[in-house]
Amino acid sequence: MKYTKKAYMLAETELLSRRNRAESEQRNRFGEVSAFSPEIVDVDRRIKSLNFELLKAITNKSHNKTAGEMVMQIKENNADAHRRKVEILKQIGYPQDYLDVKYYCDKCGDRGYVDGVMCSCMEKLLAKYTFEELTENCDIKLHDFDEFLLEFYPSGNGKDDPRTQMSMILKRCISFANNFSASSDSLFMLGNTGLGKTFLCSCIAEKVIEKGYHVIFRSVLKVFEDALAEHYGKRDGNTLEEIQNADLVILDDLGSEFGSQSDPILYQILNDRINLRKPTIITSNLSIQQLNKRYNERIVSRLFGEFELLPFVGNDIRIEKRDKS
Repeated sequence: MKYTKKAYMLAETELLSRRNRAESEQRNRFGEVSAFSPEIVDVDRRIKSLNFELLKAITNKSHNKTAGEMVMQIKENNADAHRRKVEILKQIGYPQDYLDVKYYCDKCGDRGYVDGVMCSCMEKLLAKYTFEELTENCDIKLHDFDEFLLEFYPSGNGKDDPRTQMSMILKRCISFANNFSASSDSLFMLGNTGLGKTFLCSCIAEKVIEKGYHVIFRSVLKVFEDALAEHYGKRDGNTLEEIQNADLVILDDLGSEFGSQSDPILYQILNDRINLRKPTIITSNLSIQQLNKRYNERIVSRLFGEFELLPFVGNDIRIEKRDKS
């Protein structure tokens, strides 16, 4: 996954917060223990002093026997001080590691790197924040292909039965997501409501976002409402520019918008992305006949001339699921 700049900033901020929190909690525990044993303060001060002396001795450029003996002596003194610290903690009823800093990640001490190599905790944060950023423009919940169940589609004897047809569409969507690139084809999903068009789009969106691409996944109605509101100065933003720049645009439920006022917007979206050779996915509950009646020839010719048609068939899955529950 390609991580965004914003994700790096958020991950580093989170690691700093974790580190500060862990060190603050350790200071509070030290204050608690020192109230019972003032000696622990002297021992802790000695350990810090010995650590500083050890660092100076190790970095000393002279490699003679005296320098080596000095390092060994400091290490022995340091070990004695740590043993005394443990003894004191036991005497006053605390665990021996009570005064250790409890970092969220023991491997890197919440710094994100170990010997210059990115720690797994940093990778997880980067993946999390990148995914969150890239899904900001997805108004519809994302899903995984494993959740798409073919059992809800009726099976017949011929090749054209719904389950066989939908199995082919599922494979095509998985292939589209797995092999997605900035020059992928565009898809036009047609079929009655409740056949899984939006669901498969959400599966595609999730996989493409995981690859680090910028995806916009919105209902057609929401896009047109936003674009018109911006056009008339009722809200800030530039929806059409965002759509033009996105790696993948998924417009759900074409035909749900009201009137022909949105037709110029639809034409601009289609035309811009086709000219830029950027992939787009559109879903609609309308039939081919209804689309021809609803939209002008320029729009229809682009929908059927530039998009790969995926006809969804079967019964309303939502009803099937309800009846089986």
